[in-house]
Amino acid sequence: MPSWPTVRRWLIGALLVANLGLAHWLGDQSPIGPGMAILALAPLVGVIVLAMQPRLAWPTTLLLAVLLGLSSLGLADVLDTHIAFYYLVQHLGVNLALAVFFLGSLRGDQQPACARFAAQVHDHLTAPLRRYTRQITWAWGLFFIANAILSIALMAALGPSLWSAYAVYATFPLVAAMFAGEYMVRLWVLPREDWTGPIAAVRAYRRHMLQMAGERK
Repeated sequence: MPSWPTVRRWLIGALLVANLGLAHWLGDQSPIGPGMAILALAPLVGVIVLAMQPRLAWPTTLLLAVLLGLSSLGLADVLDTHIAFYYLVQHLGVNLALAVFFLGSLRGDQQPACARFAAQVHDHLTAPLRRYTRQITWAWGLFFIANAILSIALMAALGPSLWSAYAVYATFPLVAAMFAGEYMVRLWVLPREDWTGPIAAVRAYRRHMLQMAGERK
């Protein structure tokens, strides 16, 4: 039987997929009604509660769930006619948080985020690899900023319908294209001993995030 941490991660993933589906379904509708507004808020509330649960006692977790649920009832009337902006804020929040994660790691004497990922794969970071990981950390940070700017521009210029199609269908392919492009650049500029595949990079990112989560406990 899977452990609770494994179940929790699967539940978070399922709620994120549900949120994406609702963004596609509701993103270009207005009004949607208070009931649908509460349904739109439910996946995000679930993700927040499940993400916070390892840091909180169960009674505190239940209290958080109740408070967020009551807040959802209060926000339902507002979201009834502003649902597209709710999903726009989500999209911007994710992209800007990732931009801060990457670009913030370049400040001062901190190790660049991509260098941390590389350290999960390589026992030793060579000088070319250290230089490359710093440059690609800049590239990822700027990529997420550009994605946020494009998101705002599409909503302003083309409206919720085309924006929701972009947010749901284009965001992940763009990230995948960035991974593929970065991999091709890596093969071109780095010596063979510093090469790692895209799957190894994703696994390194996952190990790093799990390690960070463990350190925060």
